[in-house]
Amino acid sequence: MPIEGTYPLTMGQLSMWKALAVRPPEQLWESNQDVVWPVAAPVTEERIRHALTALAVRHESLRTVYRPAHESGEVRQAVLRDPPVRFGAASVREPFDLTAEPAWRAWVRTPDDGPPRVHLVIHHIVADGAALRVLESDFHALLRDEPLPDAPAPREVAERQRGDAFRERLTAAAEYRRHTVAAAPRAPVSRGPLVRALVDTGVPYGAARRAAQHLRVTLPNLLLAVYAQALAATTGVADQLLWQLAANRLDPAVRRLVSSMTQWVPMLVPVDPDGPLGPVAREVNVAAVRAMRHGVYDPFAVGPHDFDHGSYVTFIPPPADADPASTEVLPGRIEWLPPRSYSGASFYLIARAHPTVQLTLRVMRDGYGRAEVERFLTTMADLLLRTVKDAQ
Repeated sequence: MPIEGTYPLTMGQLSMWKALAVRPPEQLWESNQDVVWPVAAPVTEERIRHALTALAVRHESLRTVYRPAHESGEVRQAVLRDPPVRFGAASVREPFDLTAEPAWRAWVRTPDDGPPRVHLVIHHIVADGAALRVLESDFHALLRDEPLPDAPAPREVAERQRGDAFRERLTAAAEYRRHTVAAAPRAPVSRGPLVRALVDTGVPYGAARRAAQHLRVTLPNLLLAVYAQALAATTGVADQLLWQLAANRLDPAVRRLVSSMTQWVPMLVPVDPDGPLGPVAREVNVAAVRAMRHGVYDPFAVGPHDFDHGSYVTFIPPPADADPASTEVLPGRIEWLPPRSYSGASFYLIARAHPTVQLTLRVMRDGYGRAEVERFLTTMADLLLRTVKDAQ
């Protein structure tokens, strides 16, 4: 495969590479993402394949392999000149060899009762959640033969992050991370069976958004405050170490970058377990802004990451055209989910706000069975419902 050039990795790519390096082989597939893109207009499979190939030409991460080095922090990305798009169904549980070929597969399925759908299995180092939305948008534009501006490339970001102007920012971020983690209380944690559950709170996006506005915080930070309050109430620990998945896309130059930009960034929040949510939400709002300013750091400058220290959260933003008109609260429900991923954080919440607030909790800690997980999710749902009612 002819190579266009080799380059250093971005800090986001390095974070993923470092995380993969300590996983057992049977867990390497857990960074694969299973994606489906519906195709609205009638179109041939040949044209879809042409658009996918054009997508790989456009975005370097879709035609990148990785070259390990003696020092893990010196791994290189090798950008291939021609896009070797692999068409054909693939299992999400089949790990990619990142050193041998670009880590994604695509195929087309046309149901008897509907238009074709594009299926992808794609590794997180190729595209994080925000990048997946960029890929889907660009794919549909290419299908329509719409012109697109030049796409940013990971190697350009990697070059900026190693420049003199960026060095002070990386140093400050590493120091912030070390100080925050060191200041957080630490309790002994041992891993237990994996339990996953989802609570649909019944709170529509519009009502949650209005509650956040009432407290003068953002919606993600309202849900983060509810998370911190529920943790304090159920554990009895007032100071909560929370880890957010920072998207690191505040700079317009990287907003449409297709790569892995995300990194875990900590924040320490003091919580009164029995107090009102408003003060906690304001503390969280300030702490979250400070944390996000330190979201880009060199993962090889901060030591090993302990996924059992603190609690983790990811916020999935609503669509850009999400309608906040509906504010009627519906009955909530809890759904138990099959286990999927055993790597990473042992206490991890994924929060979605649209069309209703849905909270998915994954726990792998001794002392947490179904009863404890249900209690925690119910506590979060009750706190959110109370906040929504206070805002009416």
